Amino acid sequence: MTVPTRFVLRRLVLGAGQVLILLALVFGLSLLLPGDAADVQNSDLFSARQRAETRQLLGLDVSPLTRFLTWLGHAVTGDFGTSYASGEPVSAVIAEPFAVTAVLAGLTTVLLIPVAGWAGFAAGLRPGSARDRVLTAVSVLFDSIPDFVLAVLLVAAVALGLGWFPATSLGVDLPMMLEEPGYLVLPLTVMVARVAAPLVRLVRAGVIDVCAQPYIEQARRLGVGRVSLLLRHIAPNALGPAMQELGRTGDGLLSGVLIVEAVFVLPGVASALIDAIGDRDQPVILAIVLITGVVAIAVNVVIDLLGQLMTPRGAWA
Repeated sequence: MTVPTRFVLRRLVLGAGQVLILLALVFGLSLLLPGDAADVQNSDLFSARQRAETRQLLGLDVSPLTRFLTWLGHAVTGDFGTSYASGEPVSAVIAEPFAVTAVLAGLTTVLLIPVAGWAGFAAGLRPGSARDRVLTAVSVLFDSIPDFVLAVLLVAAVALGLGWFPATSLGVDLPMMLEEPGYLVLPLTVMVARVAAPLVRLVRAGVIDVCAQPYIEQARRLGVGRVSLLLRHIAPNALGPAMQELGRTGDGLLSGVLIVEAVFVLPGVASALIDAIGDRDQPVILAIVLITGVVAIAVNVVIDLLGQLMTPRGAWA
């Protein structure tokens, strides 16, 4: 077994343990909420017998540990159970919310890499210049503003003040969002600005450090072209630390997406999770936590692997 394979397997096993602990914590915390699904769904006019029958129908009459282990055993096979609130399969309930979140996260990633890479290289290749000072100041500004604050400022100034884009996506589904991309402009602006800010400074620092190395000066003396110098010598060595930071940014990207969805009322995972908590819909809550946890682990493993491959003499730890 090769070293990279052992590295990936070790990270996956560790990640699986982390997800399992997270699921147990979330399930335990959900039990501390007042009432259960039967209490939330039923009217105050229902009798104690009717509530007991509802609990039995939903499977709430068994011990919490049994419910959790049963759900976990089915979830391993891809069966997330049935929603307490709607009676539909959980996979059908969360399909569109995850599609919305995936679109937002995917578009953010597509825009993030060229924006952060261009700004970092533009600043790092001419350190101390006016361009460098402006780009660095802008990245520090966006990095210091919380996601929800930046979102509220954009809603107030751009959506309500100028009327350029919708302030929220209330009542809008995914097909409508794709047909009218204006609904995604402000959320994407918040996501890209916040996530790209620290990456810009890391890329800048990496470019400055690499450009100061003797072998870069030697390559210039030997007549290596500017494009070849950037792509073959500077970029691979300068982007290593940024790739590691991108792995940590992956977690922030997921949490940032949820915050942005809540502010702009996007019909994504955040809205589905809030509704599920209100309904005490434990199968939906656990399914959302499981999927987001697995995605976070997978993203971190891929980013760590890329970072190790791009780092000269990288240690496979």
